[in-house]
Amino acid sequence: MIHISLRTAKSATMLGFVAAMVAGCVQPTPTAPVTTAPPAPAPVQRPQVTTPPPAPTVTAPTTPAVPAAPTRHTGPVDSRTGLQQAALVSISGDVDSRYIVLLRPAQANPGQVEAAPAKLCGQDGRSVENSKTNSPGSGAAMPGVQIMIVECSAA
Repeated sequence: MIHISLRTAKSATMLGFVAAMVAGCVQPTPTAPVTTAPPAPAPVQRPQVTTPPPAPTVTAPTTPAVPAAPTRHTGPVDSRTGLQQAALVSISGDVDSRYIVLLRPAQANPGQVEAAPAKLCGQDGRSVENSKTNSPGSGAAMPGVQIMIVECSAA
């Protein structure tokens, strides 16, 4: 059995009363509500993929250097015009010493193209009276072909 004196009981009651008053005056500190995160979803099991080993590197074969384009066209030369045969498409003439020459200027040396009318007329001992050329490919019938019309002087 516990004996408490009246004095002790009064001071204990008073102490409880003071504690209750102080507790009512003190505001509790607000705290954020504790939320719990939803449980993480279970990881999806994916089939394990194995990557093949890398392919061996293959080096491309080296190609020989491209030779430089010739500055002068070479090959057999036509004796009537002085043009390379590869550049000459056709030559036609008539009794009045008029010539029509079809040529590919890209396959001829420019100096030979300029000298062709004099060479044609010179075969018969004549001089050039008139010479005309069109631009290559004008008139889409023969792209890349130039037409030269040469008229020689009378004998």
